Amino acid sequence: MRCLYYCLISLCLNANWLLADIIKYDPEIIEIAHLRTPGFITKYGYKCEEHRVDTKDGFSLTLHRIPKPGAQPVLLVHGLQDSSSAWVMTGAEHGLAFLLSDRGYDVWLMNCRGNRYSRKHRKFHILQRQFWDFSFHEIGVYDLPAVIDYVLEHSKGYDQLHYVGHSQGTTAAFVLGAERPAYMKKIKLLQALAPVAYFKNVELPLLRAIAPHVSGIMRFAQALGINEIPPETEVWRELSYKLCSFAFRSTCMEFIMQLFGTDLDQMNSTLTPILLAQYPAGSSIKSLGHYGQQVLSGGLYKYDYEDPNVNRRYYGSPKPPAYKLAKIDCKVALYYGQNDLLVAVKDVQRLRKQLPNVVHDEKLAYKKFNHLDFLAAIDVKELLYNSMFQVMEKVDRGEL
Repeated sequence: MRCLYYCLISLCLNANWLLADIIKYDPEIIEIAHLRTPGFITKYGYKCEEHRVDTKDGFSLTLHRIPKPGAQPVLLVHGLQDSSSAWVMTGAEHGLAFLLSDRGYDVWLMNCRGNRYSRKHRKFHILQRQFWDFSFHEIGVYDLPAVIDYVLEHSKGYDQLHYVGHSQGTTAAFVLGAERPAYMKKIKLLQALAPVAYFKNVELPLLRAIAPHVSGIMRFAQALGINEIPPETEVWRELSYKLCSFAFRSTCMEFIMQLFGTDLDQMNSTLTPILLAQYPAGSSIKSLGHYGQQVLSGGLYKYDYEDPNVNRRYYGSPKPPAYKLAKIDCKVALYYGQNDLLVAVKDVQRLRKQLPNVVHDEKLAYKKFNHLDFLAAIDVKELLYNSMFQVMEKVDRGEL
């Protein structure tokens, strides 16, 4: 608990508790902050399509598309608590979706089950516990196959797509490869940004302090009928947005840096309202619980029901099995930062040894690069995206 106390003390020291200046922003920033993904796309002069995809287990997912019919499709998959807006919220000059479209790709933006764009199920209501009974496992086993098939069905002449995942978007891809390896033939190149598989060397104090208590927190929350975190309600969104964007910006930004890694040089603080209006976008408590289990285990395992009999029912063994990453035989490119508090360099190096077809391994040269910089760094194009484009082009030309 000492680590948790240190984090709280740091937050308090950076708080504007008594004299919280109400920060003023350019009115255009405030207007942009309240946009949703289609609004971002059309604002910057691009066409936008919205598609619905049904999974085999009953979820209805929303895809956003910047169409370029006849072009090579690329699928962008967001991280935990995020959404399709992650790839467009920073604008036409910095958003990866826009930059890929400018380079001639047909860009598809996925929204995983449970976020603000994918909250429908053919059988369960969002107030029912069964709706939220998922983690990154179900995203990899159900969401990704349905979305990949749908994209390729709407991409005449292509039987493979480029896959770009950030954080949980990489974990889900690893689950897909381990559990449904036939889909690896449908991925031309898997680009993993901040690849999340192992947590053995992650030293984030807040994570280490909370992980041992995640199961208890989950049971307590579910006993109160809370299965989603944070609640995706208008009241909660506006309250958290206004408090963090205007009254306590320093406190909220300090919390983000404590979680993702400190990099003030690449953080555009004037975009804070946009970031906080888009994130978090919602997910299940079970998703956090599954990651908490990985922190404690040091491996990448299926969900532990903490009851040998229940585990036997699901897995045929008293403990959950590890995902078999050796089955991920598509081409993989890894990108990771030295200042990412959620993804340790040593853990990525361990991951690489498990993957049979890594064609590009890049520890980013900028030493302060953190978990958020993959999406929102001021110089993200120069620090990361240009390298990604080169790798994609080499794969497209058959040079990798």
